Amino acid sequence: MATKQSNSTGQSISRQRQKAAAKAKRAEERQRQSAAATQAQAIKAQETLTLPWPDPRHSSEVKENYRFLNPYNFVRYLPEPTIAPDDSDAQLLGRCPPPSHDRYVGLTGRITCSLEAVTPLFVSDSHDVKVTKLRLQDGREVEHKSYRFFQYDGQDAIPASSLRGMIRSMFEAVTNAPFSVFDGDQRLEYRIDPAEARRFKPGIVQSLPVNGQSGVIALCEEAKVSAYYDDAESNELDDSWTCGEEAWAIVGKTKNNVPKVEIISHNHAGLANDGRQVHQGWVKVTGKTIDSKRNESFFYFKGGPRRAQAVTFDADREADFNIILHAQLHERQEDFHSHIQSEHLAIGNLVYVELDPEDNTQVRNIALARVARLRYRSAVGDLLPEHLKPSEHYDKLDIASRVFGWVKATPEENRHKPIAYAGRVRLTHALLTDNGDKGIFKEEIPLAILGEPKPTTTLFYLRKKNGEWNDEERKKPGATETVGYDGPNKLRGRKAYRHHGAALNRLEYERAGRRQDHQNRSVRGVRAPGNAFEFTIHFHNLAPLELGALLWTLQLGDEGCHFRLGYAKPLGFGSVKLAVERIELADMSLRYRSLDEMGWRTAAIQERSEWLARFELAMQRCYGQPIRQLNHVTDLVALLSEPEDASRLHIHYPRTDVKPDPEGKNFEWFVANKAKSTKIEKAGPNLPLELSGQEQGLRLLDKIKKV
Repeated sequence: MATKQSNSTGQSISRQRQKAAAKAKRAEERQRQSAAATQAQAIKAQETLTLPWPDPRHSSEVKENYRFLNPYNFVRYLPEPTIAPDDSDAQLLGRCPPPSHDRYVGLTGRITCSLEAVTPLFVSDSHDVKVTKLRLQDGREVEHKSYRFFQYDGQDAIPASSLRGMIRSMFEAVTNAPFSVFDGDQRLEYRIDPAEARRFKPGIVQSLPVNGQSGVIALCEEAKVSAYYDDAESNELDDSWTCGEEAWAIVGKTKNNVPKVEIISHNHAGLANDGRQVHQGWVKVTGKTIDSKRNESFFYFKGGPRRAQAVTFDADREADFNIILHAQLHERQEDFHSHIQSEHLAIGNLVYVELDPEDNTQVRNIALARVARLRYRSAVGDLLPEHLKPSEHYDKLDIASRVFGWVKATPEENRHKPIAYAGRVRLTHALLTDNGDKGIFKEEIPLAILGEPKPTTTLFYLRKKNGEWNDEERKKPGATETVGYDGPNKLRGRKAYRHHGAALNRLEYERAGRRQDHQNRSVRGVRAPGNAFEFTIHFHNLAPLELGALLWTLQLGDEGCHFRLGYAKPLGFGSVKLAVERIELADMSLRYRSLDEMGWRTAAIQERSEWLARFELAMQRCYGQPIRQLNHVTDLVALLSEPEDASRLHIHYPRTDVKPDPEGKNFEWFVANKAKSTKIEKAGPNLPLELSGQEQGLRLLDKIKKV
């Protein structure tokens, strides 16, 4: 018995050793294969064709004749669709419950797509970011970052997430679906026109809103105090004064009858023997915010505090003031921090107030400066129709949310209600095809400074609800009531970066002088035009109309359109052509009935045509016109097709000169453009964006000279 047990134990140990040896051998083979693959990839990478950057094209046009297109414009959205109760296809273009994932009830399969770069293509990788520390002329040390192209398994690729975002945004535009990425609750800020500043009166905060009771501000008189004249002896204030500090002053008047401090002192004793009236008050110091500034202010009660008019304000006005102040504290430099009395509205703060025109005892706005920075009353979402706002209920999802997925934007109080839905499409990474590697640009390029979205530029982001703004509406002061978010306006549509094509110019995407600093980024390994990739879209449970909508979107290339992908799209990078190579359907019933049949078959041409036709016909029934005649499609085609007159209309951000500025001072054009005046002839042009496809081009503007 013991001998048998010993033999059994020995055999067991022997088998374990054999298994361990086999496992080690397999691991060694895998390691060898991995090393071989890595070596092969390295060799292929070394063999990748590298190309020089194309030569820049200098414009020979004079400034007066020069016209340009803004890098972005907007795709108009359509009105709410008209859906008949018995039209099952059209209902899918509205809001309805999504199908369950626990059974096959629709079309399941995969779409193989090809993607070809038409302009330089760069998709950033989060790995291998090179950081260079630089010192600016003013002594500041900054960082410049250089990024490589995205890599998957050691090879350049396009991540599925980028492809998904690109296709979904185009799908939403084509189907007139709600805006999936949209901060509708955001209330933007704006600075009033200087001509409107006289509406604001000086005051001092005496109490704050509490327990439903209003806060109180006592209105004051204001006199100028010389502070920043070149001749120091002409200045009444020096660096020793702080904002809100108590002061005593003798007030006179200028030639234009404007109150001006003649003498100011830290104490009453210094002025007691002058013989003229001495006013007690406070100095309002905000610093030399602009080069032309010469004066600060002195707040005082002309007839004493008891005779001062008291006005009231509510908690909303207090909150608006604090939000703006906190934003300024975050944005501005230390000199701003040193010229405020507190980091929130407090008793004793010197402020400017705008009174309600219908009740001059109520405060409409509170501001830190007379040329005030304020918040719009209306949120961005107030200007968007309800049918275009993101879906909030699981049983009322729009077509894009049902196909690509949905997550409820706002918290759900009922924990039993679903707050997310998994999309019914899944994308793979796009990999270079066997013959698709057409090389990379060998030089690292410091890109031009990229602008940030500026939705406060209302002439570009908004349109009048009915008709177009006239000259008076655009040029006279009063943005809140005319061209702002509080006016009778609407959002222009979905932002889209236009295809540059033949208009692409190295002078526009490479920073002048190849400058590198914290304002721009460098890219390396940029894929040249002609590089070809392939990826797959896996879909399941799609209704024929939904698949038709997806195919129609993917086949926009047949309409002459280019998809926009990756980094530096405003500079012309990232125009790509998509093409559907094949569609395969899965017969799930056959797959589950058979041990050897996978159930795959190629979709027939007739089937593809039927899916597309069902989508097109449903769109026509919902919106009353063939899809290619609808505004949103004509706008897409205009923005994403080859520019008709690339030689005449250059494409770049607005600026004041033919040549790009290495500092990227695009704001100078916008300042000159939006200048307003009560006399229209003295105002800036206040040019709005033209409708897509109807553009004649914007003109260069001279920057406003500082006085």
